[in-house]
Amino acid sequence: MAFIAAILRFQSVGLALDGKPINIATVTDASQPSSAEVMKLFRQKVAEAVGASTHVNLFKIVTSDDPSVSLIFQADCMPRQGQTDPYVCFYTVHYAGAHSKSFMGGGITATKTAVEMADGFLASVAQDIVENMNDAVRRTAIESLEACLFLTQSSCAVPDGLASELKVKTLNLSQYLQKGGLDKNKPGPAQPK
Repeated sequence: MAFIAAILRFQSVGLALDGKPINIATVTDASQPSSAEVMKLFRQKVAEAVGASTHVNLFKIVTSDDPSVSLIFQADCMPRQGQTDPYVCFYTVHYAGAHSKSFMGGGITATKTAVEMADGFLASVAQDIVENMNDAVRRTAIESLEACLFLTQSSCAVPDGLASELKVKTLNLSQYLQKGGLDKNKPGPAQPK
C-alpha cells in the first residue's frame, strides 16, 4: 500500500517530531452514516498501518481538543440513497501549529466501498504529509513570529526553523522589517529523495 511506503519515508524527511508521534485529530459529521463509516475505517487503517510498520510510533489518533494535535484530518461524505450508491467524499488535512492552522492538502473522490475510500484517504494524506509538511511548518512558524512581532514592543524568540534563515535567535519588529520579512510562499527545507 502507498501509505506504508510513505510512512517509511517520514524518517528521512524529518517528520519524526523528536521521537514523538504525529498526533492526528479526525473530524467528521458523525450523524451522516456514510461519513461515520468511512472515518471509523480510516482510524482503524491508521492504527493497522502503523502497527504493521517498523515505525510503530509515527502516528497517534487524538481528540480534536487535545493540545498536542499536529494534524487535523476532516472528511465527510455525501448521503447515499441506496446500498449500491457510490461513496462520494472529500477530505482536507491541516497542520495544526501553536497559534494557527496551515492547509496541507485535500481532495474529493468517489469509490464503490467505504474500505476503498478509507484506503484512498490514507494514501492521499500520506502523500500530503510527505510533500507539504515542511512548507506548512514553515508558514505556521512565520505566522507565529509575525503575530508576536506585531503585538509587542519588545523582541520575540525566532522559531528554530527560521533562526538560520534570519541569522538571529530573537528580534523585534524593526529588525524584522529591515531584513525584508520572510516569504510564506517560499518552500520549506528541501526534502531528501
